[in-house]
Amino acid sequence: MNATILVTGAAGYLGSVLVPMLLDHGHTVVAADAFPHGPCLDPHPNLRIETVDVRSLGTELLDGADAVIALAAVSNDPAGELNATWTTSVNHDSLHRLALAARERGVRRFLHASTAAVYGASDALLHEDSPLLPRSEYARSKRAAEQSLTELATDTFTPISLRLGTLFGVSPRMRIDLAVHAMVYRAMTRAEVRVDGDGTQWRPMLHVRDAAAAYLRCLHIPADQLPTAPIWNVVGENIRIRTLARTVAGELGNTAIEFTGGPRDSRDYRLSGGAFTAATGFTPTHSIRDGVREVRDWFREDPARLDAAAAEPALSTEASLRRQLVVPAVDGGRPIRTQPLPFALPSFGPEEENEVIATLRSGWLSTGPRTKKFEAMVADYVGAKHAIATNSCSGALQAAIAAAGIGAGDEVITSPITWPATGNAIIHNRATPVFADVDPHTLMITPETIAKVITPRTRAIMPVHMAGQPADIAAIGALAAEYGLTVIEDAAHAIGAEQDGRRIGSWSTMTCFSFYATKNVSCGEGGMLVTDDDGLAEKARMLVMHGISRDAWKRHAVGGSPHWQQYLAGHKFHMPDTAAALGIHQLPKLDGFIAARTALADRYDRLLADLPAIRPLHRRPGVRHAHHLYIVDIDIDALTIDRDKVVAALREEGINTGIHFIALNRQPYYQREHGLTGDTAPVAREVSDRILSLPLYPAMTATDVDDVAAAVTKIAIAYQR
Repeated sequence: MNATILVTGAAGYLGSVLVPMLLDHGHTVVAADAFPHGPCLDPHPNLRIETVDVRSLGTELLDGADAVIALAAVSNDPAGELNATWTTSVNHDSLHRLALAARERGVRRFLHASTAAVYGASDALLHEDSPLLPRSEYARSKRAAEQSLTELATDTFTPISLRLGTLFGVSPRMRIDLAVHAMVYRAMTRAEVRVDGDGTQWRPMLHVRDAAAAYLRCLHIPADQLPTAPIWNVVGENIRIRTLARTVAGELGNTAIEFTGGPRDSRDYRLSGGAFTAATGFTPTHSIRDGVREVRDWFREDPARLDAAAAEPALSTEASLRRQLVVPAVDGGRPIRTQPLPFALPSFGPEEENEVIATLRSGWLSTGPRTKKFEAMVADYVGAKHAIATNSCSGALQAAIAAAGIGAGDEVITSPITWPATGNAIIHNRATPVFADVDPHTLMITPETIAKVITPRTRAIMPVHMAGQPADIAAIGALAAEYGLTVIEDAAHAIGAEQDGRRIGSWSTMTCFSFYATKNVSCGEGGMLVTDDDGLAEKARMLVMHGISRDAWKRHAVGGSPHWQQYLAGHKFHMPDTAAALGIHQLPKLDGFIAARTALADRYDRLLADLPAIRPLHRRPGVRHAHHLYIVDIDIDALTIDRDKVVAALREEGINTGIHFIALNRQPYYQREHGLTGDTAPVAREVSDRILSLPLYPAMTATDVDDVAAAVTKIAIAYQR
């Protein structure tokens, strides 16, 4: 049978032996690996190389595949302990996704590299039905993978898991962290072999070429001879560690054996490979003694290998992974991602594309029927009587303040932690922005901080809902009512957010939303002003359209009047139909977007929970968070680097981040024109140097979040005081 076989982990210790063997048997191989240490597979007409992280492997690699051999893994106990989430992601989650996709694409055979470590320890000779005791993250992840594959098995999809003994022998991608290799290396460099405890613990061993041959056997077993989702032990020899030490010492000569006297290695088990031999006829052909000799000869062929081995991460799974997960890339480590993760991406589909094309073909590009439809949809969604579409949230805010009759001599209380548009809208209406300080845990103004800055000139409160989380709008509304103030919400981040089961947009006099390119609902650019007040709605609608009484759609539509009158000095803030064409298909997807964002944010929370220097924003009870941004507050006193250097270090890891908010009271304009200082809002001043936005958008995967968290963890630990 000449088959097309996808091999993951193709450039690893076992994969780099197996792939040439598959090619020699006439198979076509798609070799998938991240190749972190460069190429190690010789060119071949039937070999296709795919450089890819198995966690983000595209299912198109399965096209035409007859079988999959899944070798990619965090592949020993010490490496598995470096980052449990990473280990699970590689060893279980990505494998499950690949197997599911393979089954859906008609791949009939799926071979999995499991481990004898799932047995833990036992005095008995272990068979496949013996009790399991996986003690490490590595072993637990491999056992979970076995179970997932068993659940996926069907009459036409056969997963096979091989519980391999500890491997040894020379490979194109050599390792020295394997038991035989480590002993040979120490014997050749120090003339001694070290044994933990008394060395009576058993270890099942398997030559790497025998392991590769075992996979070949599995490919060729007739389907009608296979049980459902078989799991087999594959072992060459069972040997006590002290016997292995004596074998190494005997082959190299002049080698002492040192027994440490400490606790012995808890891994103590021996396997029976009889079931696999009975099913396949497999017989190992390489002895441990053979392996000792060939590893010895490999070092002797090039004595420089002995000098380089200790310092070369490629020769140790743990050292290699540590270089990626522990040593910052900015300090010479390997980056978490080779392909940078964008900070944000919009989520458009064919519905938006087709609607934009239809809009262009309609000939009506400016404010028209699609804008009116979008306005009605938003009003219905948030529970408001009126919705006025604008070119941006900035335009909506400016129109809202003007519609409220706020102008020269008036003050509007707002947040200093916001985008400049919030303050600009107040200033362009000739009013004065007054900054209440923020809660350091939510970055939002509170009734308490607002009350401190109310004066006889105060006309309105403009709370900013931060990162998709509502401010305490019920309490702010009550405070405003007590003082006779208007509430205009800057909800640029918060469409879809709720407090006490009531959507933002239905609480206050006016609320303004943003539909910027990266917002939860994207029109490329755009905004919306919503209100229940008929008079304010009429005035705002004129303000966003030059101050005239009728827009072009009203003038030219059937039954419309061609006449218009100017009542106000307005602006050209209206939304075109080309933007609304996106919005009318984005809005129905919003709840799904928020659900996806929430799941990603929850994953961030779990993964970052144990980092004292990294504090996600507090989530208020009783709210539905829209999760527009995921902001963390970095305790820079706990690190040896500042926030900006954290940003630079994360960029080197392939993670793009955002510094969105630097307190407005620190900005040169406000200090020059309004006499403000950092002390105007001291909490806002301080958090400005600490806060950082991590990537968050619906198209992100759990793997993407894991990468960001791994990079943040690496930086936080490497630079902790």
